[in-house]
Amino acid sequence: MSQIIVDTNLCKKDGVCVAVCPSGALTLGIDGFPEELQETLCILCGHCVAVCPNDALTHTGLPQEAFLPASKELPAPAVIDGFLNSRRSVREFKNQSVARETLEALLDVARRAPTASNSQKLHWIVVGGGEKVRALSAEAVNWMRESGTSSAMLEQWDSGYDFILRGAPTVVVACAPEDYGFGKQDCSIALTFLELAAEARGLGVCWAGYLTRVAAVHAPLRQALSVPEGYTVCGGLMLGEPKYKYRLVPPRKPLSVQWL
Repeated sequence: MSQIIVDTNLCKKDGVCVAVCPSGALTLGIDGFPEELQETLCILCGHCVAVCPNDALTHTGLPQEAFLPASKELPAPAVIDGFLNSRRSVREFKNQSVARETLEALLDVARRAPTASNSQKLHWIVVGGGEKVRALSAEAVNWMRESGTSSAMLEQWDSGYDFILRGAPTVVVACAPEDYGFGKQDCSIALTFLELAAEARGLGVCWAGYLTRVAAVHAPLRQALSVPEGYTVCGGLMLGEPKYKYRLVPPRKPLSVQWL
């Protein structure tokens, strides 16, 4: 049974839905209306419904009420470029929690990030509260002591400075199934979506590299994060109100590029 339902009174037989289908699940029938080739080809991306200029398609696997209206106006390139160039890794945070509503909004943006074949296999873990976050840092430090990590870094911790999660009030962790080949890529893209959405709301963000690396080799840290069985930590972000504001954009190395 086809998942695509075509309103023949609205369809103009323009073939746009067929053209944008990434899996080739649609074709134009002999009557000129789109039809599904094989139900198994569809990856539930929603492109066909989203692109139709006449609202002629519905998809049984994607509730119509779940679709959002696409933005009709895009920010000017100068605005976007300025926003992206001004992004900084924030490592000093105010002692102020991030509202649950804000975190839910950020995760809603992140879950719409592209994933390989629209697989949407990611799992999210949100840790809120200074004590909980510091406990994660402490577990990472335990592994560093056991593995003979640089004494200079451990001296920072012993002096009271959390170099793992920088005293952030919130940490967001992205996980993917261990047997999923695109987990790191999908998580990185989704975390980048979340990072930029957080920046747009005035939050400070920094990638949790130490936490990610230690979680890959230290079971107690994964247990502290309550990582589900069969999943692995692919990345994380520290979030919070930035303690300081930056007013300049630092220079970077010259561009290295090949034009072919």
